[in-house]
Amino acid sequence: MRVDITVKGDSLTADFSRSDAQRKGFVNCPYAASYAIAVGSMMPLFDPALANYHNEGSLRPITVITPPGSVVNPQYPATVGAAPVNVGNQIAASVQQALSKARPERSMAGWGKHRGCYVSSVDPRNGQSYVRTMFDYDGSAGAVTGHDGGTGPLSIGSLSTVRRGNAEEMEIRYPWRLLKWEAATDLMGAGRWRGGGGVEWRAVNEGTDGRMATGSSDGDVTQPSGAHGGYPSPRSRTFLIRNGDPIRIKTHRMVDIKKGDVLVKISGGGGGVGLPTERPAELVALDVKNGMVSVGAARKLYGVAVNPVTFAVDQEQTRRLRARPQSQWDVDIDEQTLAISVVPLRNA
Repeated sequence: MRVDITVKGDSLTADFSRSDAQRKGFVNCPYAASYAIAVGSMMPLFDPALANYHNEGSLRPITVITPPGSVVNPQYPATVGAAPVNVGNQIAASVQQALSKARPERSMAGWGKHRGCYVSSVDPRNGQSYVRTMFDYDGSAGAVTGHDGGTGPLSIGSLSTVRRGNAEEMEIRYPWRLLKWEAATDLMGAGRWRGGGGVEWRAVNEGTDGRMATGSSDGDVTQPSGAHGGYPSPRSRTFLIRNGDPIRIKTHRMVDIKKGDVLVKISGGGGGVGLPTERPAELVALDVKNGMVSVGAARKLYGVAVNPVTFAVDQEQTRRLRARPQSQWDVDIDEQTLAISVVPLRNA
C-alpha cells in the first residue's frame, strides 16, 4: 500500500497509484470503501475544533485517486470479502503515516492489527453447526502526539466503530469457555507516548472436534508502526494448547480443533510516538504498577529504574541509564512457555 499526499492551497490529494494491482485473494478493497477509509483516516489529524462539525464541506477539498484494477479499486471478478480488515486497515495506516511526517505535532502511530480466526464445529448443547469469528483479541490503538494509545479500541480502518463483545455472550452462543482476556504486559510499542496495550485471550473448546482457519492475520507478519522515534508494536502470535503442549499456528492455515484444546491469541497493541527515554519516569513507574510495563522493560526500553515492590523511581539509576547510548530492543513471545520478554533486537 503506497500513497502520495499533496497539499495545494486548500485542497488535498491522496494518490494510491503506486499501490499493488488487485489480488486473486479476497483482500481487495472496492473504491467506495477505499475512499471512505482514506478520508476518514485524515480526520483525526485535522484541526480538533472541527471534530463535531464534519459534513460534505469537509470532503469537497479532498481527492482520492485509486486506479481501476488496483488493490484499492478492483474490477470484476475480484473478490473483496476481507477488504476492511486487510487492505482497509493498510489504507488507514498509510494515510496516517504520510500525514504524521507532514504534521509531527499530530502524529499517530499504527494500531493493533486484525487477527483472523474462524472456527467451525457442532454445538453439542443443541446439535447445530456453528461458525465463530470475532474481533475480541485484536490489539489496541496507536499513540498520538500528546496522548498514549487507548487500551481497548480496535480496527483503525473503522475508526474504532467495531466493538469488542462480552464473555457471557460468547459462552452462550458457542461451546467455548473464556479462560483469560486481559491487557498483556509489554505488548505495545514503547514511546514518549506509548501504544495501547496488547491483548492475551484464551478460551477452551468444550464442544466437539472441528476445524479452524487462521485466515487473514496481518498482525502475525507485520508490525504496527511507531512514529518519530517510537517503537513499533510487537508481532502477534496464535497457539493451540493440546494436552498441555503449545502448538504455534501460522497465518492462512486450516487446522483441526479438538475438544479440550485451548486457543491462545497473543496480540500486539498500538505503536508508540516519540523516544521512549523521553517519557516521564513517573508515568513509566505508574505503568509498571498497573501491569502494563514490566520492571525489565522499564529499564531496557525507557531507561527507568523502578522498585518492583514500592514502584518508586530510583532517580540516580534512571539518570545513569538515560545517559548511556540506547540499545535497540524487541519484544519476544517464547513458543514453549508463551512468556513475553524484552530481548535485544536481531541484527541491531
